[in-house]
Amino acid sequence: MTGYTRLDVPCDIVVHAGRFDNQPDAFQHLLTACPELDLTHVEVIRDRPATRLRARFDPDTAVEIAILAGGWNTVILILPAAYSGLDCPLAGTPALPCLGTWRGRVPHMVQDTAAR
Repeated sequence: MTGYTRLDVPCDIVVHAGRFDNQPDAFQHLLTACPELDLTHVEVIRDRPATRLRARFDPDTAVEIAILAGGWNTVILILPAAYSGLDCPLAGTPALPCLGTWRGRVPHMVQDTAAR
């Protein structure tokens, strides 16, 4: 039987933070500020982000990002697949300053090829 194995692939994740009333407002700002982003590879995290950040970053990095984002209610993760090229095209905006690029991980499912 063939199955899949999850591999966590290391990558650089661009992190922004801001204050938005809800996720649709944050996505609307992204569409306006940088329409070339593929929003299917952008995560919008609202309120108390530390738990969700641990899905992408090691625990110490997640806490560090949460502390930096403490003045805002929304953290936005721009994963590498959201843009072509090496550099994220979204510069910080007054409503959405960039906190930096952090080493994290994205899951990648790989088909198992081992025979029964």
